[in-house]
Amino acid sequence: MSNGLQYRLHDTPAALAELTTVAERQQRIWIDTELVDWNTRTPRLSLIQMRLEDGSVHVVDVLAPGMRAAYQETFAPRVLAAPQIEKWAHYARFERRVFGPGVVKNLHCTFELARGVPYHRLPLRSLRLGILVRHLFGEAIDKSYQKADWGHRPLRPEELDYAAWDPEWCYRIHQQICPLIRTWDPAADDPQAIATRYDEIHPPLRDAKNWRTATWTAIKAFMVGAPRESFSDFLLQTRVIRTVPIRALAAAVSEVDPMGVAEFAVPVPNALLGLLRPGGEVAVREAGRETVTTRFRGPRAERAKLKLTYDVIPDDPDRVGADFAAADHQHRVLDSERQELKDRMRAWMEHARRTEWGGFELSDSTPRLNTDVRDVAEWLREGESLSTGLPGPFPAGARPDASRDAQRVRRCGGNARPPLAPGSLGTPDRHGTVPRLARRR
Repeated sequence: MSNGLQYRLHDTPAALAELTTVAERQQRIWIDTELVDWNTRTPRLSLIQMRLEDGSVHVVDVLAPGMRAAYQETFAPRVLAAPQIEKWAHYARFERRVFGPGVVKNLHCTFELARGVPYHRLPLRSLRLGILVRHLFGEAIDKSYQKADWGHRPLRPEELDYAAWDPEWCYRIHQQICPLIRTWDPAADDPQAIATRYDEIHPPLRDAKNWRTATWTAIKAFMVGAPRESFSDFLLQTRVIRTVPIRALAAAVSEVDPMGVAEFAVPVPNALLGLLRPGGEVAVREAGRETVTTRFRGPRAERAKLKLTYDVIPDDPDRVGADFAAADHQHRVLDSERQELKDRMRAWMEHARRTEWGGFELSDSTPRLNTDVRDVAEWLREGESLSTGLPGPFPAGARPDASRDAQRVRRCGGNARPPLAPGSLGTPDRHGTVPRLARRR
């Protein structure tokens, strides 16, 4: 029992068999896992945590005597591989990698579900489990056990308590996020109502954007001129825009992400597809994500006549941070609503087979393919030495935890090996070195 949460530990094949019989009758379950040596090429499954529809929470000790075989022979094929059972996990890409894509079926992700909610309905800059719990339920999660040694036995009660809460939080987040999802039938939508609201938010959105830009620019200028590496929530970094050989980048990515959990996607133009070995184009297309986005333009607001300025108060960093946070939030709220209106209008125009209506325009765009750099390098022909820009997880000069994908690799706080030193990959391109302002999440 943990802070009122009751759960059952299953550490014998007989107990797992009993749980399997119950779990295989569920329509939906919420799961999480804990691993030993998780950020290596040979991770081992330690615990499986599960929340059932009746509210019961279960922790399966896969490392207990006889449990590995019982898990593989009963639980995995009858529960994880059962396509009729809908499974949910937060950042399910990790669980899919842990169980194996050929083992787990019908697995969904609450992280991706939350990602689909516009900012004006879910005003968060990060969608990590702990941040969602704090925002939705006002509770703080102790994530210190995320770095625990899950290979030792017996596990301490507080470690089991921590593990048991994860699927329960996944369930609660799922229940809170689902009502925030909105859908519209384009056949029944009202284009005039969309256009009216679109016009209404344009002036305040323009003003919010200008004020945010003025605040950001003033903070950056102050930190560069001071000079200061940090001020309030802001960090001044040196960004070297680099290109790097694809094979070298793929090797470095494998160092950072040995489990292959994160996606380090690079653009794959047609010219690059022509440099792959036979069969490579099909493989790279299958492994990647191709998007064909119709170009869509809406009416534009008039430019602001006055240029806004912001005065940084050096002795009051909290005030400066609060001012920018307010400006950033207001801009994000309005921009998020505008994007939703554009999506609705685009859907209506496509349904009505119109390319123009009320100042909105649709036009064709070129397909874009993005694929993990490791898949591209695997199929590159011998002798080809092609370079690409560094993806987000390798910002030169940035802290190891500064990028979103690096945070995902560490699974929101774990100890991954940091990216290679900035000077060890690639060379600066023609843009050279530029100061870059970042804001802590």
